[in-house]
Amino acid sequence: MMRRRVGFPLLVALSLALAACPTPRTVEAYRKDGLHFSHFSDWKISEDRALPTNRNVREVVLHGPDEALLILLCFPETSDVSLEKFAAGVAKGRAAAIKKNLGFGPLTVGEESGNATHATIAKIAGEESAGVQQTFDLEVLGQKIPHQASYYMLHTGKIKLMITAQVALKHLATTRPAWQQVFDTLAIDP
Repeated sequence: MMRRRVGFPLLVALSLALAACPTPRTVEAYRKDGLHFSHFSDWKISEDRALPTNRNVREVVLHGPDEALLILLCFPETSDVSLEKFAAGVAKGRAAAIKKNLGFGPLTVGEESGNATHATIAKIAGEESAGVQQTFDLEVLGQKIPHQASYYMLHTGKIKLMITAQVALKHLATTRPAWQQVFDTLAIDP
């Protein structure tokens, strides 16, 4: 009488099923040089450094799923940077910065494609923060991809914290909770 081996195929099927299951999202804490916040585990911190062009400005960059970004810039409180000037400057240099940081091929920022700037509000560090929101199209390899970038500034006494949050509009709803996780837990030691 022949014995049939069902254990091995079942084990292979179970292994494949487990491999296909997504890793559960957890919350990770980040604390360095007086800046701390929590972020989801599918977001990675790619930079925490002084800017090469201005050693007095610290840049912390988080990359999330679907090319989402969250950038924290710490300026001295005495700097003359303002939210409106910062947002306008980013809009001007957006195409060059995205090419450099994301490594896309042919890319343009559509000026005629309904770009808009308007006021927005977000709850950051327990308080309502006024911000500037921009919508724009990025054209990658002939395909227009609508994006949104929001900018907020917090004054902490010693530093101005500029926050930039950017993502393609089609991923905005799934990205907002990740941004809010950082916003809700953001703190700066005195």
